[in-house]
Amino acid sequence: MSKIKMHFIALIVILAILGMFYVWTSMETMKFGYDIGKLTAIKAKLIHKNKKLVIQKASLESPSRIYKIAKKMGFIYPKEGEIIIVHD
Repeated sequence: MSKIKMHFIALIVILAILGMFYVWTSMETMKFGYDIGKLTAIKAKLIHKNKKLVIQKASLESPSRIYKIAKKMGFIYPKEGEIIIVHD
């Protein structure tokens, strides 16, 4: 084989490798883009769920709600002198 043919074949092999590398990197970039889109959607759902849970927590901790439940259970406010304060 002549030297020119060898150089030509080497050039074609190098171009083929570069082409495959370009296609692979493009495919990986697209895959990461799809993954980012999915994760962004999941994040938005989790943020929404977190907001709902914060609101639910606030409503469950409401003093008026707790008072109503305690009243139904028969609890009453302690009278003066019935409270004992314990220090650490």
